Amino acid sequence: MFRGQVVSVTRIAFVIVTVVFAVLAGRELSASIRTASISIVAERIERGETVADDVVTKYALRSVDIVDGHYCRSDIVAAGVTLVLAQLDRQNVNVNYDAWAVAASSARQYLRYALSCMPTNSNFWLRLAAVESTIAEEPVAIAEIMKRSVVLAPYDQVMILTRFYFWNDFTDATLAAAKRALDSDLTTMLKLGDRCRVNATIKEISPQLRPIFDQTWTSVGEAATARFRQRCSK
Repeated sequence: MFRGQVVSVTRIAFVIVTVVFAVLAGRELSASIRTASISIVAERIERGETVADDVVTKYALRSVDIVDGHYCRSDIVAAGVTLVLAQLDRQNVNVNYDAWAVAASSARQYLRYALSCMPTNSNFWLRLAAVESTIAEEPVAIAEIMKRSVVLAPYDQVMILTRFYFWNDFTDATLAAAKRALDSDLTTMLKLGDRCRVNATIKEISPQLRPIFDQTWTSVGEAATARFRQRCSK
């Protein structure tokens, strides 16, 4: 009698688990279907294919579906990030301020949502800092965002070289506010970075970043920097 009850309970538990997994699988399939076109367009952009402005606009606007649907799956959220940033990149503040303002606001809101899903994504923090600086460069706030990006990916060469692009564009005030994070990136890049990739990245350094970069170059020492004088194959 007792043994039969145990078997019965086990079967019920198995059925419940099966149903739960079936529901979850159904939700994932539904999410994939609903966001399939967004993902396809985002992949085309990431591959460097030509995508018409009106197509980018159309699917960037659909990023709201991701937020409203509470989709937090990494591939879906990342596709939305690609689209809202592509939409912002294609706006010219001097030609159509209103369209630029809408795109910038949408990108900021979407990136905040993306980070609520993936708060440890260094790249999303970096992109948020870039968007915030485009809207209005508030040094302390942007410095805090950049610090998070550095802390989450302190030795990732791709992220460090990508961040350099933005460090190179920030104002003196922002660079000063984020000094420790900036020093960490520059030091790691010069000590551990691939010689040819780093050389290509530091080919042009902004006037505001130059003195900080030169100071770091000196501080890491001749033993670390001598290799950058070697030629790289084309």
